[in-house]
Amino acid sequence: MKSYPMTPALARREYEFEYQGGVTTVVLVVGTPAPFLDAPHGDWYCPWTIQAPHKSWRHYAGGMDELQALLLAISAIRVELEQLAKTGKVSWLGSDDLGLDLTG
Repeated sequence: MKSYPMTPALARREYEFEYQGGVTTVVLVVGTPAPFLDAPHGDWYCPWTIQAPHKSWRHYAGGMDELQALLLAISAIRVELEQLAKTGKVSWLGSDDLGLDLTG
């Protein structure tokens, strides 16, 4: 997957992570959507980073406009945090609900 630069932070959230007998913090930073510089049709991307105690990663989602890129990023972030939860318990404000569902 091609890499695109992180943009200024749009949002940041800290999650609690029970891992190997201790509790630590996982930090999510969502960047501001930005236009792909190499896309012929004006598509956008929305980058994010997740920093966990044993792993850090950076990805992005692309969309036709800023909103679609942001929504796709949030959906992908939820999946990544669910994968992380397979190695330990991820929670937000003491709840298993990570606050990333797009519908109630």
